[in-house]
Amino acid sequence: MQATERIITHNNWITLVILFAIVLLVIMKLIKPNQLLGYTIAFFISGFFQKKTQDNTPFYSFFNLLLFTFSSITISLFLFLIIYSEKQEHNFFNFLVLLSILTTYFIVRHLLDYFLSNILGLSLATKYFLVTKSGYLNSLSLWLFPFIIIYQYAFNNSLFLIIIFFILFIFRLFLILINNKKIVILKLFYFILYFCTLEIAPLLIAYKIITTT
Repeated sequence: MQATERIITHNNWITLVILFAIVLLVIMKLIKPNQLLGYTIAFFISGFFQKKTQDNTPFYSFFNLLLFTFSSITISLFLFLIIYSEKQEHNFFNFLVLLSILTTYFIVRHLLDYFLSNILGLSLATKYFLVTKSGYLNSLSLWLFPFIIIYQYAFNNSLFLIIIFFILFIFRLFLILINNKKIVILKLFYFILYFCTLEIAPLLIAYKIITTT
């Protein structure tokens, strides 16, 4: 009986989080349908992030804040479902801790990107690199979200979810490399250092902190 109650509670709060993410999608669809579509198909159609770089849209616009929130929730939920694979560890507090860590990391990384691209007055090519890096992460979140739903309610296999994430992650990395090949070729060492330091290392540190507490 206790086990049943735990599973029901677990499913209830995760369902509410998923419903909240869907509400965010609906709001984004209502206020900026073309922007949402652009992020969704950015994996397959070039030019969307080039236009965003030229428009220089502020991060703190309402749509961007909604998209940032959606991406943070989606990636946090993915990491939560993988890290806390045992049902008894599926509690809302653990998810909030993970969400807080990831959101803080994303905010710090954005502020660093803003400092690099605006305060230091970097070239348009470098700004484009920073835009594609964060933009493709949003695209990854939009594509990952339906697979989280499938995993949660239809195909409860963590390996399935991990494979989907790594396919999307590798695809994102490939597109960043292809669309910024001039910068990557000229400054390969710095690109690898940047990517490992700000993309991979923080996630590994967060994983270590969460799993040891």
